[in-house]
Amino acid sequence: ADSSGGEGSTAAPDSAADAPIWAPAGEVSDELTAASSAVFNDACMRARLPQGVYERLKDATVSGAATSEEDQRIIAEAIFNWARELGAVSFAHWFFPMRGGGGAPGGAIGALKMDTLIDLDWSSGEAT
Repeated sequence: ADSSGGEGSTAAPDSAADAPIWAPAGEVSDELTAASSAVFNDACMRARLPQGVYERLKDATVSGAATSEEDQRIIAEAIFNWARELGAVSFAHWFFPMRGGGGAPGGAIGALKMDTLIDLDWSSGEAT
């Protein structure tokens, strides 16, 4: 069985370093091609989360149960570390509100929330 954690994988990678970080696979030739090329997908989750946290997250996804605050902290830290390893300084969450979006026919208008991974020290002379 393939243990790379990639498509068709039946086993977890030996370490986070073995986990694929680019999805979909292929050559990145320009910025448009690179868009959405780094995805914290199931293979990344399996490689970077402790097994118990991964299993509880997958169960919660199916059952709709809440995740514990401790699991939420572990998941957020794993995603943050993964993103920083890839050089991320900001992130975006693109979603379609369940209440019908922005009023367009069919409610197909999405929304985008952007944030940064920068935490300024406001007491620093460089920040003011």
